[in-house]
Amino acid sequence: MKPSRLIVLLSMLVFSSAWSLPSQAVEFKVDCSSVDDCMTKGDKLTKKRKLSLALEAYRNAIKLDVENMDAWRKFEKIVVRISEEGGC
Repeated sequence: MKPSRLIVLLSMLVFSSAWSLPSQAVEFKVDCSSVDDCMTKGDKLTKKRKLSLALEAYRNAIKLDVENMDAWRKFEKIVVRISEEGGC
């Protein structure tokens, strides 16, 4: 095989391998200012079936008030729903 063909083949191999690399996981972020704001956003996102974002909203509500049982209950419901549907 000629060296020029070898270089072309190797360069094609290198460039095509870059396209097949797995993409990085997306980090979900929901900004909210209070527990009520987080809960409202979580409810709206749940209705829109954006479960990963709703999960993050309820997680933020729990971070702001660990003893909020409503946030824990909704968080658990979303986790179960995501697992039943086979992931995000």
